[in-house]
Amino acid sequence: MKEYSIEDWFEKYERDITSFLIYYTGFTDVEDLVQDTFLIAMNKLSKFKGNSHPKTWLIAIARNIVIDRYRRKKVWQRIRHYFIADREQVPGSEDIIIQSLEQRQLYDAIDRLSSQQKEVVILRGILELSSNDTGEILKCSPNNVNVTYHRALKKLKEFLEEEGFDLEGNGANQRKSKEPS
Repeated sequence: MKEYSIEDWFEKYERDITSFLIYYTGFTDVEDLVQDTFLIAMNKLSKFKGNSHPKTWLIAIARNIVIDRYRRKKVWQRIRHYFIADREQVPGSEDIIIQSLEQRQLYDAIDRLSSQQKEVVILRGILELSSNDTGEILKCSPNNVNVTYHRALKKLKEFLEEEGFDLEGNGANQRKSKEPS
């Protein structure tokens, strides 16, 4: 049986996990989630059989962590008024805005996609995983991944054009002039 090293995986895949989590959560402060991903992977390393690529396995762990936290947060939102008085929340590091306007608008457009389309765009388009690896993470067929990806890109194009981006002639990041020619 092959020996796996979590340290090697961290060196190789930490950047991909971080990118996935930034796009998936919408926050730039994802260090805790990255750390939790590798801690869980380290604790469950003996259960990794090598049937999938390590990066695929790590992204699946990261995705599950976010889903679990979101579920817990939803429950807390429903019951928190029983425990604390309502007061204005102070924005934290999770509210940090992505610097570039173009990146922010792209991020907002991705965020407007359905959750399935968003996941596929992040995994296929941003992290450049194969259809097979993406399907394995999302527990669906590679064909379903490809169809969803195609539809998501079409939707993204619509969203960005609504925002004034010229995706055809002058490059994806160039804004259309609002002034008449």
